[in-house]
Amino acid sequence: MKPTVVISACLDGFAYRYNGFSVNDEIVDRIKSLFNLVHVCPEVGIGLGVPRKTIKLQKVKNSIRAIQDETGIDLTDELEKFAKNFLNELGQVHGFILKAKSPSCGVGSAKVYYKDNPYGKSYGIFAGIVNEHFPFIPMIDEGRLRNKQMMWEFLTKVFMFYRFTEAKKSINDLIEFHSKHKYLIMSLSQKHLKMLGKIIASHDGKNFESVVQKYDEIFKDLMMKNFRKSNIANVLIHIFGHFSENLSGREKSHFLKMVQKYREDKLELSGLVEILRSYALRFEDEYILGQYFLEPFPDAG
Repeated sequence: MKPTVVISACLDGFAYRYNGFSVNDEIVDRIKSLFNLVHVCPEVGIGLGVPRKTIKLQKVKNSIRAIQDETGIDLTDELEKFAKNFLNELGQVHGFILKAKSPSCGVGSAKVYYKDNPYGKSYGIFAGIVNEHFPFIPMIDEGRLRNKQMMWEFLTKVFMFYRFTEAKKSINDLIEFHSKHKYLIMSLSQKHLKMLGKIIASHDGKNFESVVQKYDEIFKDLMMKNFRKSNIANVLIHIFGHFSENLSGREKSHFLKMVQKYREDKLELSGLVEILRSYALRFEDEYILGQYFLEPFPDAG
């Protein structure tokens, strides 16, 4: 079983770009095997041909419209209708990987013009509808995937969301999910970790549907939070506390110095995670070894 991710068709070999080409992206090609893919091209979806005349986002009064450059045809309503119908028929999905800078799919990266002059950047029409309807579902474009931290956050959230949807089958599954995601949840929000913990603790064996409903509401709010370096650093120290009494003073000092380097952007998270994993193996700490914080998503190779 894999998470389901919607991907712009042109990023996966479909020659649907306005110029009749697809997009070859090394990072997308590397990670797409992690997912069940659902392809989308809003512009082809509303009946535009390939190749086709370009579309630009234009600021018109107080709104942003998708207007075909040469013809002046306003395609906004058609694109919005397509997006809403597509999402209504989609079923369970755990993430979106969309085409950067596209007037339909850009994730905050689509250029906006005002009277033919650059005005700013915004969401493409399709991406904007996705963000409006599903703000808790991870969404990224291939441009942002080139940033290691953004890619880590996206993949981590996609797999968190996927495992949560799978865990809603029984209270035991939900308890296990909560336990194994403790430190990832803490990395997003300690406040939400406490709220979710209280919901789990309120289960009396009779009200599972109510527990799931409450957990779902708080979890979706959690998914709209960003991973903060300060939170992650605190999690690193918290996990380190499981082993520190068995370590020498020099080992303790060394690890804490490395955490400080991480805070200062002088060290990547992966190095510290591997040290913690080695401690967990050394001291046979199965609880820590079972934490998804150490491996939030599979290796794409």
